[in-house]
Amino acid sequence: MRQKPVSINSKRRIQIILVIASLAFAGLFGRLAWIQLYKGAEYENLAFEHRYNQVTLDAMRGFIYDAKGRPLAISVMTDTVIANPIEVFKSGKVDQISAQLAEILEMDKEALRKKFSDNEKRWFMYVKRKVQEDKAKAIRALKLPGISFQDEAMRVYPKGPLLANFLGFVGTDNNGLSGLEISYDSILSGTPGRLMLEQDTRGRNIPATVQKLIPSQDGASIVLTIDETVQYILEREIAAAVEKYRPEKMGILAMEPKTGRILGMAQYPTFDPNHFNEYGQQDWRNILVSDVYEPGSTFKTVVMAGAIEEGIVSLNDQFTCSGTIKLTAGTMQCWRGLPHGRQTFVEGVQNSCNPMFIDIGLKMGRDTFYKYLNGFGFGRKTGIDLAGEAAGILVPQRTCRELDLASMSIGQSNAVTPLQLLNAFCAIANGGSLMKPQIVKEIQDSEGNVLQEIAPEVIRQVISQATSDRVMGVLETVVSSGTGKTAYIEGYRVGGKTGTAQKVISGKGYAEHESIVSFMGVAPVNDPQVACLVMMDNPHADSVTGGATCGPIYQAAMQDVLSYLQVPIQVEPQRVNAPSLDEITLLDLTEMPVPLAENLAASQGMAVSVVGTGSQVYAQLPLANTRMMRGGGVVLYTNKPDTEMQGKRTTTPDLAGMTAAEARTAAKAWDLQFESRGSGVVVSQQPAPGTMVFPGTLVTASLEEPVTGGMQELAGP
Repeated sequence: MRQKPVSINSKRRIQIILVIASLAFAGLFGRLAWIQLYKGAEYENLAFEHRYNQVTLDAMRGFIYDAKGRPLAISVMTDTVIANPIEVFKSGKVDQISAQLAEILEMDKEALRKKFSDNEKRWFMYVKRKVQEDKAKAIRALKLPGISFQDEAMRVYPKGPLLANFLGFVGTDNNGLSGLEISYDSILSGTPGRLMLEQDTRGRNIPATVQKLIPSQDGASIVLTIDETVQYILEREIAAAVEKYRPEKMGILAMEPKTGRILGMAQYPTFDPNHFNEYGQQDWRNILVSDVYEPGSTFKTVVMAGAIEEGIVSLNDQFTCSGTIKLTAGTMQCWRGLPHGRQTFVEGVQNSCNPMFIDIGLKMGRDTFYKYLNGFGFGRKTGIDLAGEAAGILVPQRTCRELDLASMSIGQSNAVTPLQLLNAFCAIANGGSLMKPQIVKEIQDSEGNVLQEIAPEVIRQVISQATSDRVMGVLETVVSSGTGKTAYIEGYRVGGKTGTAQKVISGKGYAEHESIVSFMGVAPVNDPQVACLVMMDNPHADSVTGGATCGPIYQAAMQDVLSYLQVPIQVEPQRVNAPSLDEITLLDLTEMPVPLAENLAASQGMAVSVVGTGSQVYAQLPLANTRMMRGGGVVLYTNKPDTEMQGKRTTTPDLAGMTAAEARTAAKAWDLQFESRGSGVVVSQQPAPGTMVFPGTLVTASLEEPVTGGMQELAGP
């Protein structure tokens, strides 16, 4: 029997079915190929994650040691409380477990209960990380379902607040968050490991299954240049000064001038890094590196170093301080409001005389002044390995005016960090080499083997050894005879400079009754071992000057530091031949033969200068019966034979800053007539100083009382 032919419609339906089936199989094949070839690795990882529980194994963070290997920051393993929320809910005791844990761990019960609810379908969550041993023991005793423990590394600072602002601290995840901890985080932190545990569909670990362990690599350790004992000494003096003076901020920084190594870095306010979250962020700051201020007269060390190096001033130069100095923009005053009168350069440094330093700064000129600003590293970071270092603020060189230059010459207008200032001072003390401040001496592996030694680094040569020696010699007289005598340390040659700067209030200019006081010194000056800066922000004291407040702090701290470092005591003949602080009443030397007058003045401990070629003293300055420091200078004027003076001209002397009696004596010494108007000290004269005139010419001087205020607040001693 013949088969009935298939109709056209049936064929069409069969074809459509075949096409659909083919497309379906093609789509399925394409889907399988896409999954296998393109998504295979992703799905394999997902399956792996569902099958395995990955536990991160913390690396042990490297230790931080002081220069002698004493630990300042260590890492220990501690318990972290973890939970499997699936098991907690399966037990039916989630409320009870939340309450018990919250009581022991001092947590909010409702907040913990909500945390369990938010993670109800998960197999892992942190309850509380890095808990104390007694609390972990109490939780273990309860044997709570779904609650277990995980070992984690915890940072511990065994010395508490010691060096806290320098060291910084780490966060819960063991990552550095401030200070040295963040600067050297990549070296200290190491590499975490992993432990892979096979688990069932409910997230429970399957016993006796294969585990995969990727061990952690512990971080390297750091050995500092800072000495723990030196740090203790500095912090001891900080604590005593804070109690006595109640400053807003305070810091003491000690360095090795020859290497740039930091020996100690103490400050107030501070904090305990073991409990850093209990303090405000303002307490975490390292003010010696991060904060800037106008340093005042301590900056004059930089001015004098540059001026001596350039030959603009020599130690024997004479200056006259009238109590003020006139500029195009107005008049600036000396810090004490009274004239220092005639003085040598050395005496001007001892007196911290503002007009003298302004005169020197103006003679240097803008380009030369900025040459040394830049040379000593101001206006840029020192490169110290600490986070948050400030670069400081300089008046832009292109817009610097006469007034700016004058103000900068006495340590105002420019803002520097304490670290920048002391680093520049170290360059002046060590022979002229600006060093990169160093805080890390070496890096060690976890076994204590040295991985890297860090050598001192010279940035540039700024001044010569000869200039360095001259500056140190002058600064030694500041401590022996000048404003820094409170910093003198028996048995050591100390050189230094005081500073008192009006404090800048943001948006308001200079504060009328607030200041930043400081003392910066080095010992011994002939072989610099330790340089130290002491600074206080707005201390409360009867005498708010760097010499009165910071000098004694420097003395107390450095006396113990030098002794601890076994810096040899120097015998008295090694000390510089500096003037003493004894006062004498100057004899009347007029009408005496010059040799006799010289001998009498020398017997009083005075330095004698003779003007003229005569054989007899005609006049003297200072005047007879003047009370003055032993070791000061006296000028003897000798009369000349009339035959030498006839028909010859002379130059008028500079009488600025002199009293009427002193000016009359000086005019007489030049064989000139004198007349004055007003009272006080000479502020102007006619003819002008240096004018060629005939003997007997009348010199007229205008006198004014010393001012008690200037055009702006200025630096003091």
